[in-house]
Amino acid sequence: MDYQKHLEKLVADIRNKVFEEEELKESFKVVNKNYEKIQKQLTELTNTMKLSSKIESLQIIDNAQFIQLMGISQKTAQTWRDSGIVSYTQINNKIYYLLADIKNLLDENYQKASKSTK
Repeated sequence: MDYQKHLEKLVADIRNKVFEEEELKESFKVVNKNYEKIQKQLTELTNTMKLSSKIESLQIIDNAQFIQLMGISQKTAQTWRDSGIVSYTQINNKIYYLLADIKNLLDENYQKASKSTK
């Protein structure tokens, strides 16, 4: 019997007063056990969501996304990393970039347009 049906039966039985005291105690134990299970699941879900929002705030992309975003080749990305043009993190063979570092790279190399006076 699923939790909702059990709870509905419990409420109906209480209203009809057909419970023996021992049956009532058992039903409340089942309801309490399911409540605790749901509370644990909600806590786990909340923790997962908090972790997810922390990861999102990091705003990281992998090497393939970086190459696509910048419109460069894999070799160019490698050259930029080797020469210190762009900051990155490497875990085993996987490379990650912070979007903030990419923005800094673009800001540092920004060339303001100048009006031509012909």
